[in-house]
Amino acid sequence: MNSSAQTSPELLLPVGTREMLEAAVNNGADAVYFGVPHWNARGRTEDFSFDDVRDMIRYARIHGVRTFLAMNVLVFERELQELPEFLEKIISLEPDAFIIQDIGLARLIRAICPNQEIHASTQMTLASAEGVNLVKSIGFNRAVLARELSVKEIAAIKAATDLELEVFIHGALCVSYSGQCLTSENFGGRSANRGQCAQSCRLPYRIFVDGKEFRDTDAQYLFSTRDLCALPKLPELEEIGVNSLKVEGRLKSPEYVAAVSRAYRKALNQIPLDTKDLEPLEVLFSRGLNTGWLDGDNHQKLVNGTFSNHHGMFLGQVVKIDRGQVIIGLDSAISDAGENATYPQPGDGILFENAALGVSIGSRLYAAQVTHLPHAKRGDPKLLKLEFGREFDTRQIAVGMQVYRNDSPALERELRKTFTDREQLVRLPIHMTLSGKIGGPLKLSVYDTPRNTVEVEADFTLEEARNKGNDADKALRELAQKELSALSSTAYQLKHLDIQVDRGAFIPGKILRTLRQAAIEKLDKKRTEWKVLNPSAEAGRTFLNETRVKFKSAAAPTSGTTFASARPIISVLVRNPDQIAALEGLAIENVIMDFDWGVKYDTPLEQIRELGFKAGMATLRIHKPGESHYLKNILRLCPDFALVRNLGALSILKESGIPLTGDYSLNAANSASYDWLLSQGLSTLHPSWDLNSTQLFDLLENIDGQRLELTLHQYMPAFHSEYCAFARALTTGRRFPECDKICTKHKVEILDHKGERHFLQSDAECRNTLFVGKPQSALKLLPRLRTAGVNHFRLEMLTEDAETVRRKVLIYTQAIQGKISIEDAIREAGIQEKYGLSEGQLFNESTWQDRKK
Repeated sequence: MNSSAQTSPELLLPVGTREMLEAAVNNGADAVYFGVPHWNARGRTEDFSFDDVRDMIRYARIHGVRTFLAMNVLVFERELQELPEFLEKIISLEPDAFIIQDIGLARLIRAICPNQEIHASTQMTLASAEGVNLVKSIGFNRAVLARELSVKEIAAIKAATDLELEVFIHGALCVSYSGQCLTSENFGGRSANRGQCAQSCRLPYRIFVDGKEFRDTDAQYLFSTRDLCALPKLPELEEIGVNSLKVEGRLKSPEYVAAVSRAYRKALNQIPLDTKDLEPLEVLFSRGLNTGWLDGDNHQKLVNGTFSNHHGMFLGQVVKIDRGQVIIGLDSAISDAGENATYPQPGDGILFENAALGVSIGSRLYAAQVTHLPHAKRGDPKLLKLEFGREFDTRQIAVGMQVYRNDSPALERELRKTFTDREQLVRLPIHMTLSGKIGGPLKLSVYDTPRNTVEVEADFTLEEARNKGNDADKALRELAQKELSALSSTAYQLKHLDIQVDRGAFIPGKILRTLRQAAIEKLDKKRTEWKVLNPSAEAGRTFLNETRVKFKSAAAPTSGTTFASARPIISVLVRNPDQIAALEGLAIENVIMDFDWGVKYDTPLEQIRELGFKAGMATLRIHKPGESHYLKNILRLCPDFALVRNLGALSILKESGIPLTGDYSLNAANSASYDWLLSQGLSTLHPSWDLNSTQLFDLLENIDGQRLELTLHQYMPAFHSEYCAFARALTTGRRFPECDKICTKHKVEILDHKGERHFLQSDAECRNTLFVGKPQSALKLLPRLRTAGVNHFRLEMLTEDAETVRRKVLIYTQAIQGKISIEDAIREAGIQEKYGLSEGQLFNESTWQDRKK
């Protein structure tokens, strides 16, 4: 439904299969989203064909449900040049909108079809009104906000933009900001920005503090977030005026979609929910539900830490094992529900767990009985007696184990009926008028709304009945009611039938059936017109005459230019002021300051200038409402340039007069995105780290290499998170300042499942970045980069002491200047690294193939 006609937020459900579409439509969805064939951010979902997409759009539209096609991945240069024909074909199916991450792709769609609606994916990391308003200029109609925003922050954004806003309300939460996670890329060669997330956040990690393993924590699954449930926050989101409420879950089941749709539909319709509405939200899939970031930071509740998989509904704890039966003390949430309480049923899956010992045991339930302790008093907690089949050895169970209900075939069967049982399907009420005069044509008019009215005429002349009288007229009316209401195979139900036929007329039942079928077919066609769900839009898609659009950078290289002779410009990024002095006298041009919380920039900036270098300041990777003080500091200090890492900062700084360069976090992967970002005032731009060397040099064929900067040495960022792992693991603090700034007092390393260590760091807004412990070097590409015109290079430091910083920078500058060979430089650089040196993603030429397993 269009926002102009919207009285409550749109309820947007995920679709990974045709059954999920039917589950969503029949349980209250206003809109659905599913992946474009071969192009979407859920590589493990079913890949629909064009015929599938056409049929699904038709089915949804007949039921008054909008369809959004997710194409929310980065697009590489070679793909961009091949996409126009594909896009014309998919746009011609008339989806209501595309969900887009890539700026170049958004521009291409707009160039092909200017009135095609496009939504900015959460993968664009939009977390402030400034960022939202900037992408509006590209042509986006809606912004899907970052999931890390509180209700208060969402309200601030809504108040400062007229762009439609979409907010996630249910499903899995990513620990990392979407679009800023390179974990799958670094740990598994699978890019989350290309739909191949390896879910590295769900793996166990060990924590080392100041070099020693920290065991005083239960947070083995340190980065595995609980799941989001925003039911308690719906009134606030509605009051703010959020346009769309989005559910995550294209990899979930149709029954899950049915349950979530039904619960949120009831809540939006202000129908009180009971435990039977909430029960399936936990039983079908849940890692534990909470309100995520909508209530602000709470690092203790956001991550449980003791598990990462589906656990379901918490039942209670084991209090006794008695002759093959397990007795548990019911959780108060169930005990206190009274008559509305829901209990496990025979056949349900029951999970017993001792997280401290790493013990998980599951079995199917044979029988369950509510009971009480002997001599129990009124108000004492209830007990639940569980019985299992003979094959289940209850000696594995111990008192104190936590118990969950994590599967229910009976519950799934009931939910399945909501989209498979014809008697339960949602149908649209329609009105019919049957009219005709004896000797004239017989007509049937049908409408669901006055705007959607159709009329058909029978190839039949109305005749008088042989037997006249009241009985004949009554029989005709009964026959008409029977034949015209036979709509069980359609999306409709007859609400009212008006018969305006001359008395004494005769109509064969076959004629009525033929009229009904023709009218319904015509109404279906009427309802599938794009304009029906988009009344404020033009009548149809408008395609440009020339759709084979090929974007070229406005700063394309001049023919015949010899790039290798251009002087290389080397920038060093430092993360604490003590690293600056080590750079004295080295052959570099710029020093970029990227300091931790509370570190002042004034003195270091002057120190850099006194050393003869240009002083730059890096913005934060995220910009949220109320966080412009950091950017105001940049405006106050007027550094020689600023390294821009997010679209909100770009919007604020682009008119400042301060020279700007763009970082990899802007996710430029093709010449069309490059061209637009450079046009916003950036002098140079770092490509996305999703590109390998082949894709990088494809890009360089279509842009000016002198406006590309590449980092030759850095510790790759994996997670970048609003969640603070320092606070969760090392303190009991929910947020700053309850954490007592623990991140400033200790050096924390994270050991992964492969036995590799990584560095955990915080930034000036307490956000965490997990840096890969083995740094990446792109030195092998240096000769080809110089030939391609690249002369801006960066070296990024992390926690190195001043002496190590100087040695590293010296090695790289000598290699860039040709004073030592690339081979010698790589060998010397590797010696400096505690955990070795990596070639990283740039040298990964493999393509992940196993998308559907």
